Order: sequence, then C-alpha cells, then structure tokens
Amino acid sequence: MCIAGDIQVLAGIIGGARCGAVTEAMRTEGWNVHVSSDVEEVLRLAETRSYHMVVVASDAPRDLPRALVRTLLSLQADMAMIFLLPDRSRADDCLALMGAMSDQLHDLDCPPADLMAVLKIELESVLSSRPRYVVMCVDDDEDFLLSLKSFLPHRLAAALPRFALDFEFFVSPLEALAVAKAMTGRRLAAAICDQVMPEMVGTELLARLRDLYPGVQRVLLTGYADLDSAVTAINEQILDKYFYKPIEDPADFAGSIRHLIEEHHLRLRENAQRGRLMGQFEYIRAISAAQDVERALSFTVQFLREQLRCRQVMVALVKDGELAVRIGLQLPKDLTVGDLPAYNGVCQWVFRHRRPLLAATRDDLPPEVVREAFESPPLMAVPLACGDAPLGVILAAGRVDNQEFTRDERMVMSFVADTTSVTVGGLEDRKAIENHYFGTMASLMETVEAKDNYTRGHTDRVTQLAVALAKTTGVRGKELEDIRHAAALHDIGKIAVPDTVISKPGPLSEEEYSVMKEHPARADKILWHLEFLSEARMIIRSHHERYDGQGYPDGLAGEEIPLGARILALVDSYDAMTSARPYRSAIGHDEALQEIAGNAGTQFDPGLIAAFLKVVDHPPARQEKSGNDIAPVLTEEHAA
Repeated sequence: MCIAGDIQVLAGIIGGARCGAVTEAMRTEGWNVHVSSDVEEVLRLAETRSYHMVVVASDAPRDLPRALVRTLLSLQADMAMIFLLPDRSRADDCLALMGAMSDQLHDLDCPPADLMAVLKIELESVLSSRPRYVVMCVDDDEDFLLSLKSFLPHRLAAALPRFALDFEFFVSPLEALAVAKAMTGRRLAAAICDQVMPEMVGTELLARLRDLYPGVQRVLLTGYADLDSAVTAINEQILDKYFYKPIEDPADFAGSIRHLIEEHHLRLRENAQRGRLMGQFEYIRAISAAQDVERALSFTVQFLREQLRCRQVMVALVKDGELAVRIGLQLPKDLTVGDLPAYNGVCQWVFRHRRPLLAATRDDLPPEVVREAFESPPLMAVPLACGDAPLGVILAAGRVDNQEFTRDERMVMSFVADTTSVTVGGLEDRKAIENHYFGTMASLMETVEAKDNYTRGHTDRVTQLAVALAKTTGVRGKELEDIRHAAALHDIGKIAVPDTVISKPGPLSEEEYSVMKEHPARADKILWHLEFLSEARMIIRSHHERYDGQGYPDGLAGEEIPLGARILALVDSYDAMTSARPYRSAIGHDEALQEIAGNAGTQFDPGLIAAFLKVVDHPPARQEKSGNDIAPVLTEEHAA
C-alpha cells in the first residue's frame, strides 16, 4: 500500500527525549506532524481521534504517566501507537507500558530509515481499516433534498476526514427501504427523513430502518405541527434527534449529524473491542493450560485461523540456528513441518528484519521477497522474540473473504505473537508466564476503563486501597497477592455485559440492573481454568455479596464471604461513591465514610470499618481530578 494523502501524526516528546531526526523524516514524507511536550495536550489531542498515528518519545519511561499510556492504548483501534524509549528491552521495568505490544516499542536511537519503515507498516493497517459508513436522506420535497445535497456531504467530509462517507438521497421512502435491505457490507450510520411523506410517515420508516440496522442514528425532519409526533417517537426510542424544517443553520445541522455519526462509530468500536478482549482472554485461558510448546502452538494456529478468518497459519521457530516450520494449517504441498522457509521468503524477511510485514497485494511485498507457495495476499507475518533473542515468526495468509486484514486483526496478531513468545521462550519459568498473563489481562482491563473519564483510574485506586486495607488487617504473602490480583481484575466480567448497559448515562432499569448483576459470575467463567488465579477468582465472584446475605450472586453472609471479597466490596463502594458518574456527582470523603459506617453489619463487614478509617486518613482529591491517575491519599505506612 502506498502511504499517501493527508497523514496526521501527533508526536509527544516527554522529558528530554530527542527525536528530531524522526520528526524531520516524517515531515519529509509529507506527513503533518504536530509536536507537543505537554502531557495534557497530548491526551486532549489524541482523544479527538483526528490523527492516524501517535508517537510518544520518552527518555525516562519509568516516569511515563500511566493515564497517558492507558488512554492512548484505549484508542489504538483507530490510531497507530508507537513508543520510543532509550532501551526497549527494558520496557518490562515500566509499569505504564505493561499493556503495550512489543512491536509498539522501539529504541530512541533507532536509525530514522528503519523506524520510518515501521511507522509505514503501522499506518498501512490504520488506512486499510478506514471506517466506511452510509448516510441516507429521504424527503419527498425534491427542492429540499437538493439543498441537503448542496451542503451536507462536503461539510461532513471536511469534519470527518478519517471516515469514508457514502450518501444516498431518495424522494421515495419505499425505494430507500428497498436499498437499505439490499445493502451488503455497507454500514448505515445515519438516516435522515421527513415526517410527512405520501408513501410512509417518517417515524415508520425510521422504525423499519432500526429493525434492519439496530445501531443506526435516526433523525426526523418535522414542522411545528408535527412536534408531538417527534416527541412521541423519541420517547418510544424510534428516533435520536429531530429538527424543524426549513433548516436555518446548515453548520449547526451538519455538526449535529457529525456527532451522531461519531457516536455510531464509537459504539461499533467498543463492541468490536469487547469481542476482541473476550477472544484474548479465551486465548490466555487456553494457552496457560498448555503443558508443552506443541500444545501451546497447536491452540495458537487454531485460534488465529478462527479470529483472522484465514486459510493458512504457520509458526516457524529457530532450531539449531535456523528458522524451521514447527506447525501449520493447510501448509503448501512443498512445505512440511521441519522444513526451512525459503531464504528470500516472507518468514525469513520478517525474521531478519525483526519487524512485521503486511501485504494486501503482491505489490506490497518488499522487492527482495520472493512469493512462496502460500495463498495470495493479503498476508500478515510478525516476529516472535523473547527479550532480544529472536524465536521465530507467525504467518497468516489467504483470507476467506479476500479482504485486507483490519486494524483490530492486526492488534490480535501482535497480542498473540507477544503471548506466544513468552510461552515458548520461558515455558520452564511458570511464574514468569503467569505474571505475563495476569499483567496482560490487567492492562487490557485498564485500557477499557481509560476510554471513560468517569471510570479512568478506578482499578488503580481500588487496588491500592484493597492492598493497603488487607495489610492493615494482617494479610500477608500469597493471600495478599490473591487480593491484589482480584482487585486488578474485579470488573473483568463487565466485558461480557452489553455496552448499552455499561455506558448508560443514567440509572439502570430493573432489567438492566439484573444484567449488570451477572458480571461477577461472568468473571468467574472468564477466569475459569487459570489455576494460579483460583483464589482471586472466588474473591471476584463474591465482591458484591453483602454481610447480611442479601448480595449476589450466591447470597453468602458474614464470614462465608472470603475476606478478600469483603475488603474489595468496601473499597470498591468507597471509590464508586467518591467518583462522579454521568448521572450524578461524587459525594465527599466524609459523607462516604458516614455511608459506610451506616451500612456496617448489613452491606459491609463491621470488623473492617476501623481499619479502613486508618487507611484513608483524609479526603482524596476526587472532584479535582482530570485525565491523570489520582489515587486516594494514604498514610505513608499503608502506601508502601
């Protein structure tokens, strides 16, 4: 793929990092590079999702703000993320970078030409996954329809340059409905229609389009006489917004449609991310049970074939200094397990250069690479490495639908490569593998919550408080580690809860609350078979139990509830009360403590209250928090 067009890059220079040569190389390519050394500005600009890539350079990675990295990683489905460090092999020492993939980490002193090759690969995966949506406009008034054509497409195209928007205009609602039914592979993002039309009223058309495309944003154009119909339709959730005709302010109208399309896109992205995370957790659960390399690799190739919808998957590992095929699905007839891939082939190229290779067509292959007997592109190959030691290559090729690999699939491939590398490179060190699995899952959860200003930092604060409270009650050793693990993963079950429930900007209905209450049991299922998390799993399952037995999911009471779950219930409730939500403000520290004391013996273990008061000795700065991590202020002895 040729990297062309209006490429937007955000470069965050943290500390005294020097990367002027790379910045200049990007500008030489014709890319638009915005450089900032202000963490808050980098966060704010990145969250506009107006960039194709964010490059963060730091000369002190251990000092990188976790909020910055977590927020950036939460946006990586839409933008490429690259971190430049003094020594990428020591990235494991940096807690903030725990969730970053190895192919996102590069050395500050990497030659600009080599780094530019990496950046172009990442841009290719972003550009190939450019969101494409349809906007449908229906009105029997042809003059009004022509006025929409005159301003709406070009205004939206300018406001949403990252999206490819197709516009459909109809005077007949029946024709519009027929076209909507025939759409294949095209996402209807917004439908705009008049209310009074001869063939069908607008609310009926929008209701039918909602049945075809449940996520479509629905806009009604109405006169003052039709206002009651519009209000009724909103109450019945038939439409999302209405406007009076004629449209007096085209800029305001286009701006509203823009926001609706962005909301539609974010919902789709969050649903895709939810599915990807469930797949990643399933992969960790299965591969952690593997007792040898062969079983781990066997599950790996099966997993990739299902997730990437490709025909061929191959893993080649280093053996006696040579790269040899270790396992594969639908390998070419002239290539079997134990064979050496061609020296000038894809696998050898990736192994030598130690960077991924993506090819949508044959022309995208590097000139020196000969085409092997694999399926035609698209293909994707990524290196396997343990620290600085190269281990091999994973290759996927031959798509079932012949489409390019998406950005989400590129991220899945990198995740699998990193996890496989740890498993293959250190199978004898079970503790190291378990730490990697736990760290990966915790980082994925933090990345999800980082998307929301209201939940950002929640897991960090709960974990810090839970560990401090456990120490105060005398918990040590393995039991303390189990509580730390449980706190870090306590909301993992929410991955399986629909986003409409998770992100609802108001109190939940009784039905929605019933769905939300399932998340502790869902967490139990997600973590099942991870033996090293067996105790943490039971803590997570029980952290919504009540001391009086009126909690869920099992109705446990008193000391039937694991101590770790009683601790987690208290600190989780405290953080929830003292954090704002879209539908309510945070309450103060003193008021939260009064609420906790008033529920001692009913919701909370009364034996933990005094210890908790020792841990939190004055109000945390909740209301003043911005995008950065802010944890409760602990006494020095408990912060250790």
